[in-house]
Amino acid sequence: MKIPSAILLGLISAIMLMLAGCEAFIPVTPPPPKMKPPFAYEPLSVRNSCFVESVHFYDMYLSRKIEGGWVRVLQWGNQDGDYKISSGHAVAIYVADGKLCGYDINFGFWPIGVPVERRADPTDVGPRVFAHYPQFKPVFARYREDYMQEVPAKRPDFLFYHANQDVRDATRVASELGRFRPVYVVEFAYMEKGLKQQSAAAIFVFNGRLCIYFPRGGTHISNSLVRAVDDPAAVRFVIGRLYPGATDIRPQPGGYLLFPPKN
Repeated sequence: MKIPSAILLGLISAIMLMLAGCEAFIPVTPPPPKMKPPFAYEPLSVRNSCFVESVHFYDMYLSRKIEGGWVRVLQWGNQDGDYKISSGHAVAIYVADGKLCGYDINFGFWPIGVPVERRADPTDVGPRVFAHYPQFKPVFARYREDYMQEVPAKRPDFLFYHANQDVRDATRVASELGRFRPVYVVEFAYMEKGLKQQSAAAIFVFNGRLCIYFPRGGTHISNSLVRAVDDPAAVRFVIGRLYPGATDIRPQPGGYLLFPPKN
């Protein structure tokens, strides 16, 4: 049974979009022919990173000021059964040497095979990307692009030495995306199977939407437009919805840069 478009639109506006970050999106077809990246690029190497990885590449691409350059983040959801929209995926689409190319955290860089003149139409580009994930039913594919944001004087530190992997991943993302926009990190606690867990999230704005990266789950993208990243009420609401009963939601205090204190 296919969901009528009107019902789908209602569903997508009622739920919060969460990107699986590639753990669920595993290609089942042979990978496309690989190609060299358009510049030296180092991935974030964090969990559930498809959206933040695409944003990271987007930022680095624009910072090169490539002549004739063009880049977007292609993001979509997945129709799971008759009445459910589940986690989706995201990739970066860009132009290099006059060709339309893609970057997917699952298999790297590859030629899309769509004429550059058709780059702005996701209905042309999307099927070439979705073909690598035939086990899913993509819905609501859209391009996302950002506007110039004020770069903060100090970006968050990457706490690579922290004992908590969630904090390490969240601060890694915040440190890199913080080169181009305001980003901050929060920590929080929640219960899972009767045990108290400590986690963290990185908060930023992209495409005019509040984005919250959760290392264990992916990236939440708000439906409504926002003007500023600093919205504690919205952040608490999202964390509370995704992690019911979450407590001790607080800004991550940062830390030392090189060596932990002896105590």
